[in-house]
Amino acid sequence: MTGLFGTLGTANSGMNTQQTALETSSHNIANANTPGYSRQRADMETNQPYTYTGIGQIGTGSKVNSISRASDQFVLANIRKENSVYNQYKQKADVLGQIESIFNESPGQKAISDDLAAYFDAWSQLANNPESNTAKLIVVENGNNLAENINRTAKQLETLHNDTVSVLEKNVLDFNSKLEELNEINQQLFKASADGGTPNDLLDRRDMLLEDLSGFGNIETTFDEYGRVSVKMGGETILAPGEIKTISVVVGTDANDQPLVSEGGNLTNEKVPLTNGENYPVGQLLISDPKDTPPTFQPIAVESGAAKGLQEGLAEIDARTEEFNIFTFNLATSVNIIHSDGGKGDDFFTLGDPNDPNFAKNIKVNDKLKKDPSLVNAGKEVRVPDPNNPGEYLPSDGSVGDGTRAKEIGKLKDTKLGYPNATFDYDPDTMTIKDEPGGSTLLGSYIDIVTKNGIAKQQADNRVTTQEFLLFQLEDRKYSVSGVNINEEITDVMRFQRAFQANARVISVVSDLLDTLINRTGV
Repeated sequence: MTGLFGTLGTANSGMNTQQTALETSSHNIANANTPGYSRQRADMETNQPYTYTGIGQIGTGSKVNSISRASDQFVLANIRKENSVYNQYKQKADVLGQIESIFNESPGQKAISDDLAAYFDAWSQLANNPESNTAKLIVVENGNNLAENINRTAKQLETLHNDTVSVLEKNVLDFNSKLEELNEINQQLFKASADGGTPNDLLDRRDMLLEDLSGFGNIETTFDEYGRVSVKMGGETILAPGEIKTISVVVGTDANDQPLVSEGGNLTNEKVPLTNGENYPVGQLLISDPKDTPPTFQPIAVESGAAKGLQEGLAEIDARTEEFNIFTFNLATSVNIIHSDGGKGDDFFTLGDPNDPNFAKNIKVNDKLKKDPSLVNAGKEVRVPDPNNPGEYLPSDGSVGDGTRAKEIGKLKDTKLGYPNATFDYDPDTMTIKDEPGGSTLLGSYIDIVTKNGIAKQQADNRVTTQEFLLFQLEDRKYSVSGVNINEEITDVMRFQRAFQANARVISVVSDLLDTLINRTGV
């Protein structure tokens, strides 16, 4: 359209364009501190011109072609990858730190190593005064303190194991919840894009959810033309347009040693026993289709993420627990062999059910010795129970003042036992257990447990520090592209304001010209 009305239309389009740009800048400023928000820009272009015969083409103003979103998908993909590794080692370091606190072998802290030293020292003191019931009572009390500390440590390790499984179960529930939200966003993206919209805020939320999901486990992502995302984990598709899977986790075993599955990680639901014969370890992730009734579970592996860190943490707890049980078995068995003279007399320690390998949880001082400390064998001749009179002992002419057996038990702290499998080669004449080549002392095997955990904790902490620095760099790159710069936005607001006012002024001028044309010309 030519003439003043054409100019009016051009100015009007300019006002609309600047208004849209101003609204976009206002939206950026409003979300300057919103987590995951990517700044947006109004992409302007000129309207289609018209041809004026004899003159050429004349412009008809401007329009907003689209509202673009500043985002670097390459950087976001790297953030998801490194975030997954960071969460793996962060969770692992947290578990290892709790194991460290349980053993509590920090300088200045009274721990099992101190109780162990006090226990064997009590035997050495008894060897110097074998007729003293007080010395025998001190041996029993120190043994009881050592056993109770071992019990407490074993129970704390068991509690940590259960708590770690619960944390993994909760993370699985949170993962499934975010996966369902992402599935809903996929549907909204399709609807908005199919209607010709540009759902930038939905895309921001999509990317935030993907980063959260990557914290649980390493994921692979692909996007379609509508912005919908498909997600794979462990090579298995867990989300695609029109398809969603459920992640579950093995949390224990039933009375028949069948794995118990927490379906979807929901702590309130009854655990599902697996009957397909598969023997999955506690912490194993499983995938199932929620449309299947009953569900069919398939194992899924993760290479990083909080799930991997918690799985590795469970493995560390199990390893330290097994080593601690071996240490406890070696301690009790070696003391018992010498104290009972190879099984003739009473054991000093009991380990509970022989079929229960949780020796550290079950060890305690023999109740007979607790009730009557005088039954502690200090000399070479041991008191032998009377098989015909339960609770009675065969007559004994024990040598008065003989503390040789107590002395040899006290020297057990320096005896090298096979680890993890000790032979306990006992010589009844010398009342000693022979050193085993390549073996370790009781204190040495215990310190080895603590040292292994300390080294693993240090390695995990170092990796966490490295990943934090790497993530910081990636986040910095992300915000250099997507972050809102308030100074830049205020400058844009001023530019759009001036352009809007200029277009408004053009309309005012055209209005005056039309008034002149209509009311001040003619008859």
